[in-house]
Amino acid sequence: MFFMCRSSILSLVLAAVATGLFSGCSVPAETSPAVIIAGVRDLGPLHFDESVRCRDGGYSGGWRGKAFWLFGDTVTTRPGTDGSNWRSNTISILTNPKSAPESWCFRDYTDDSGVSREVLPLLPEEAAYNHQHFSPQLPEKQRSRYSTWPGPLVAAPDDSRAWIFYTLLRCGSNGPWDFHPLGMSIASWQDPDQPPERPPLLFPAGDIQLGHGALAVDGMLYAYGCRQEGFSWPILLGRAPFDRADKREVWTFFCGNGTWSQDASRAVPVMEAAPILSVHYNRYLGCYLAIYSLQMQNRLALRTAPAPEGPWSAPLVFAETLKPETESGVTWSYAGCGHGELARDNGQIEYVSYYRTTGFFLGEIRLLELTLERPDDLVTAPDASQNRP
Repeated sequence: MFFMCRSSILSLVLAAVATGLFSGCSVPAETSPAVIIAGVRDLGPLHFDESVRCRDGGYSGGWRGKAFWLFGDTVTTRPGTDGSNWRSNTISILTNPKSAPESWCFRDYTDDSGVSREVLPLLPEEAAYNHQHFSPQLPEKQRSRYSTWPGPLVAAPDDSRAWIFYTLLRCGSNGPWDFHPLGMSIASWQDPDQPPERPPLLFPAGDIQLGHGALAVDGMLYAYGCRQEGFSWPILLGRAPFDRADKREVWTFFCGNGTWSQDASRAVPVMEAAPILSVHYNRYLGCYLAIYSLQMQNRLALRTAPAPEGPWSAPLVFAETLKPETESGVTWSYAGCGHGELARDNGQIEYVSYYRTTGFFLGEIRLLELTLERPDDLVTAPDASQNRP
């Protein structure tokens, strides 16, 4: 995810230089958010397995009584059994999600040496390519490899399985910008003690790209996808029957005015946000809540809506984040995400995380506690229950 953020920055700069255009995207008219922020409390950085030096990302999802947190680029304190200190995807299980945040306990998936390991598997052909092209015997400048970055985890209502969204990449050795997204897809996880299974690539490059945010509602899997236009990040939305979500032909896309189409080119933005965001239903407010980092700013924002497709409210900035403590060139925090499965008091208390750099290959994921209030004039529509997960 660290490089995902930098990819967005780089494409932004190139687009600005190439076109000179800084226009926003076309999104529906925005209303006021259906929430008042009564308080924000900084709970400090999360603490993970001692083998983790630094990791970013921080999507999470509830599954089988636990909260699964997914991370992107992860640097370990010592090499794992593969001889490397670098991981592109890791998962940590919050084993006691009902306890107070100060006593949360995270358990990483580790290899035989006790070092956090990658969880999303490489396909046989990808592993064979990496074995040939990412060998220590090759000069560093000649190396390349396949890699995966995880996105949201969404569990089935009966907990029978979870879908994990991810981005597939080809990475080279010519610096941190030398990577090429090959598409986005989902992995099927049916047994937390076994690796997830990766079906064929769902949204290859050139197709719509979905999986920057996701949730399940009424037997459907909804997935949000961010594209970058100048200084804007419009969000598109698709959905599919939950149990068949790995089949590209069953996906339809929101094209406005309450209509959905199998033609992805007709999809229209539902809001403007960021390439990492969370969306979940908040029972206290009686509406959906989208949470994300404002791009190129040290601020977090949220939006509210009566349905996954909207109409989404105007953004409400609810927190200033701590600034990075390094001269690395990244001058803002990112990866703001809400964690709806950990909400308390029927959703009046929400938890939000974000990532910031603190040094060379060092960083932290900080946790905020939000206390929400309903506006005095907020009235939940009588039929709003049909939109609740």
